[in-house]
Amino acid sequence: MAMMTFTVEGKLEGDVVKVCVAGREMEIGLFGSDYPTPEEVLLASALSCMLLTVRYVAREKGVEIEELSGYIEGTMDPRGFQGEPGVPPGLLEVAYDIKVKSRDKRIKEIIDLSEKRCPLKDTLSRPVKIRVNWSLES
Repeated sequence: MAMMTFTVEGKLEGDVVKVCVAGREMEIGLFGSDYPTPEEVLLASALSCMLLTVRYVAREKGVEIEELSGYIEGTMDPRGFQGEPGVPPGLLEVAYDIKVKSRDKRIKEIIDLSEKRCPLKDTLSRPVKIRVNWSLES
């Protein structure tokens, strides 16, 4: 299978960033606004990715899942975002709680494989090469 590239476009409008994801617009705001924050969107993506990975792996192995749901939380010290030296500005910890209901004895294998194969859990768990290209206009 060939490499895949995912894209999102966004534009700041006031205190909200409007992003277009797969042809759908989302509005993302700062903490304390009426909009989801970038951190919440990241966590929603990470949780969705884990649940969908479990579903994919279960189908691949012929394992029936009766129920699958989850909760995720991320812990952040806001002092880092505010510029406090020595405090990272991003999430310090991410914790998943996943509930799986299945009568199939192979469900533990599905869970183990899913943790190993979940793209966003992997992305959050290891260093990723990141480039930021700025275009400055006057």
